[in-house]
Amino acid sequence: MPTGLLMLLALAKPLYLERYVLYGVAGLALLLGAAFDQVLRRGRGTRAGVVAAAVVACAALAPTALDLRTPASRSDDMTALAAVLRETVRPDDGLVYLSVKRRVWELAEPGPAPGVDLARARGPLPSHSLYGTEVGPDELRARMLARHRIVAVASPPGVTVEDSAMARVKRDTLADRFEACGKRTVDGSVITVYALPGRC
Repeated sequence: MPTGLLMLLALAKPLYLERYVLYGVAGLALLLGAAFDQVLRRGRGTRAGVVAAAVVACAALAPTALDLRTPASRSDDMTALAAVLRETVRPDDGLVYLSVKRRVWELAEPGPAPGVDLARARGPLPSHSLYGTEVGPDELRARMLARHRIVAVASPPGVTVEDSAMARVKRDTLADRFEACGKRTVDGSVITVYALPGRC
C-alpha cells in the first residue's frame, strides 16, 4: 500500500524513490506468502504454475534488488566525497558547506575533513540534531574573512539552492572576497577551492 500510494502521488509530485520504500517489501512479502500458501492448498494443478510464476518474478526482480543496494544507486557517494575532502582540505583551511544539509556528508566517515567547519557552532551529537547548529551570519562572515583559503562543498547543478540568510552569507562572501582556484565534481557534490585574490 505505501509503495502504490507513493507511486500514484508521484504523478503529481515526485515523491517515489525506490530505496526509500524498500521497507514496504517486508509487508508485501508476507501478503504474497499468505496468497502463495492459499494457492498451494487448492490443488496440484495450480501449484506448478504458481511456483513457475514465483521463480520468474524473483529472477526478473533480482537485478533491480541488487542494483538498489550498490553505491551507484545513490545520487551522492559520501565515501568518495570524504576521500576527496581529505585530499583537498589543509589543516588551516576553512570548510564551508553551502547548504547545512550537505554537512551530513561528513557523517559517512569517522573523522571530519582536516579543515575547520567555519559555520558550525555545535556538532550533531552535542546539539542532538542530524546537521548540528550553525553560528549567526555575522559570526560566519567574520570567520570566513579570517581565512586565506576556503573549501566549499555544494550540491551539483540543477539541485534547488537554499536561500536562507546563512546560505546567502556563504555565497556572497565567497563571491565578493575570494576567487575560485579549482573545482572538482564528485558523485552528488561539487568541491570548490577558494582563496584570497592572488593567493591561489
